Amino acid sequence: MAVVTCLSSCTTKEKPHIPIQDSTITAQGEKAATTIPIFDKDSLRIADAEMLVQHIYDTVDNSPQTDSMEDTITRDDASLKYFKDHSGQYYVYVVENRGPMYGVSLGWCDLFIFKRLDGLWKLNDFRLQAGGGGMYGNPGSFEKFEQIGEESKAIVISGGQTHMGNNFNLTMVELTKGKLGTTFSFPTRSDYGEGAGDDYKLKVCDENQYHFRKMPGKKYFELILERFNCLNDNSVKVDSVVIPYRNGYAIPERFAFEG
Repeated sequence: MAVVTCLSSCTTKEKPHIPIQDSTITAQGEKAATTIPIFDKDSLRIADAEMLVQHIYDTVDNSPQTDSMEDTITRDDASLKYFKDHSGQYYVYVVENRGPMYGVSLGWCDLFIFKRLDGLWKLNDFRLQAGGGGMYGNPGSFEKFEQIGEESKAIVISGGQTHMGNNFNLTMVELTKGKLGTTFSFPTRSDYGEGAGDDYKLKVCDENQYHFRKMPGKKYFELILERFNCLNDNSVKVDSVVIPYRNGYAIPERFAFEG
């Protein structure tokens, strides 16, 4: 389970947030489509990845999240991860979008997939606002790849916040043959306590743990999700479910946490 730490100072009036479309067609104008840089290199650097996606971000509105003109989104951290499979060589580029670090300001992660074709690295797919995020501008972060099928993996992004307790979650975005697919998410921990120092005691504590299980003759793996009550040192399992892949994984509502 990833631990995400967030900072807070004060609250502020928010403007409604309008999700950005993640379509390559709508994000690329005619001029931008003719000026996409490509790189004839054995490997990419963060600076190269920034150039490869600049034509996308040139089309993205970055209006202030609040009434203050300074409260725009900043993209001050990113991860670039190489992998290859039977369909080719790839990089996953995860860009963290960080909002103002107070109130209910939001952050999120964008995903970009680069593929090596004829010795050149090119943008193969992308999704804006793919996952992560939380209060106080927390963007979340890339965690790892998770194999979910014979030909498919998931890009795992953590998110959540700390405020009067902890609330953390994972978002998984399917990746097959260099293309992004279905998205599913679930909470991983929610806790709340009272008191301070030696007198601090948890009042609520829930955890979800997961793993994938390969099944003979099945293209996709099964997702096994287990819920625990973690109020005591020895967590007690209170529920579990086996979820087959059906154009994604449908997470039962009973594995959501209150609060």
